Amino acid sequence: AVENSHPEFRVFLSADPSNGIPIGILERSIKLTNEPPQGMLANLRRSFALFSKEDFEDRDAKVKSILFALCHFHALMLERKKFGPMGFNMKYPFSAGDLRDSAQVLYNYLEGSSSVKIPWDDLRYIFGDIMYGGHVVDDWDRIMCSKYLLYFMRDELLDEIEMIPYADGKLSWPSPQPGPHEKYIEHIETMPSESPLFFGMHPNAEINFRTVQCDATFEMLQALSGGGAGAAGDDENAQSPMAIAEQICGEILEEVQEKKFATDDVSRSMSEEEKGPYQFVFLQECEYMNGLVYEMVRGLQELQLGFKGELTMSEVMEDLANCLFAEKLPMWWVKLGFASTRPLKSWRVNLQERCVQLDDWINDPLNIPKVVDISKLFNPQSFLTAIKQLCCQNQGLELDKLQVYTEVTKKEPKQVEAISKDGAFCSGMWLEGARWDATVNSLEDSRPKEMFVPMPVINCKAGMQTDKVDKNQYICPTYCVPIRRPYYVFPAQLRTKVVADKWVLAGVAMILDIGI
Repeated sequence: AVENSHPEFRVFLSADPSNGIPIGILERSIKLTNEPPQGMLANLRRSFALFSKEDFEDRDAKVKSILFALCHFHALMLERKKFGPMGFNMKYPFSAGDLRDSAQVLYNYLEGSSSVKIPWDDLRYIFGDIMYGGHVVDDWDRIMCSKYLLYFMRDELLDEIEMIPYADGKLSWPSPQPGPHEKYIEHIETMPSESPLFFGMHPNAEINFRTVQCDATFEMLQALSGGGAGAAGDDENAQSPMAIAEQICGEILEEVQEKKFATDDVSRSMSEEEKGPYQFVFLQECEYMNGLVYEMVRGLQELQLGFKGELTMSEVMEDLANCLFAEKLPMWWVKLGFASTRPLKSWRVNLQERCVQLDDWINDPLNIPKVVDISKLFNPQSFLTAIKQLCCQNQGLELDKLQVYTEVTKKEPKQVEAISKDGAFCSGMWLEGARWDATVNSLEDSRPKEMFVPMPVINCKAGMQTDKVDKNQYICPTYCVPIRRPYYVFPAQLRTKVVADKWVLAGVAMILDIGI
């Protein structure tokens, strides 16, 4: 022990929650935590405070301007996490060390350099692909990170630029003029009240993350109150949780018991020449549905016997009953089912709609529907791959050199009269973070309180991959559900009248099943 300290004194330092410390010791201990600041202003203050006044004053005016922009970028990266999947597809451990190391690289590059021209490309690469990019795993997050740096790290920064990207005059906060340390601190305090516009996002993004916060709070309250089961005793007519679960069990069994797709018969009814990529996809979809329905019927029939007392209630059966009462999906249904964030009641409706689409195909297996709702497929990527395979067969091209191109039509599914000649008409896509203006056929800013916007029918067709960048096109990531990663589907091409970087920073994506 150190001199003058108590021989029994112990200190435990941890960066992660630990189950190894006895509860009794934890209750008697003094606990110290260092919470990260919340809000852009607090984050920017803390970022700028990492650099001492003496060190800052010694720097060149160019270095000061770039260092301030770097602090602002660091604050954006830390605070953007609160927007969930719209902010980042994954959570990254950005820290003050990333900012310090980036600043050191900046000093090494510019201090003592006789070159008048600042190596922006080098700085952007080191900051975006090494220092911060070293944490970033998801490709779309990496693109977003690089677009921030492309906006801030440019020659205009040395004069004056708008620190709020692509706000179009809705909110303004210019960069400070080079000056002493106090001037920068004063400028930080003039920051406008926080808004998603700081991140290049639409104000609707705040509605989304506040809703998620409320949902998490109420879920916690419900868990603490025992899931609402205690309230049943207050009313004599109220059903017990098990009675409600038994009722739901019977309803679901009635809905799915007769669902069975005769895939073997359909497969035998077609010759090998008639079986094309689309037929294999739909046969596979029917097999997936059969597997899910079989597990549902088996588990629910077992549970019914348990309710009647003919079978001993196992832990698995109890979990199933609890899920039915809480309107949640049982574990095995999630494993065998399709990607979804819906509660059980909405999920059941969605399941019926998926079965209807498969029924339509089973009745005419040689032809795909005129418009395929890809949001109602277990594996939408397989259908898009089938489009490329058909192109390979027809044009003799290599599959790995093809990609899917999208062409947004002005039609709704009911207005389509025939199948696409050079691809497939697809529906079931919703736009998040922006809206689609059918009159001008391009992306526009969302309307207030409009979180998701349905897309018209999209013609998906295959074509050769190209490195050519179209300035009037935004490459829009498409995901199965609003939580985005790991349910990525494909990149869609959407027309835009403004610079595409605006939609990258806004977190614009297409979602197949929004859970409504």
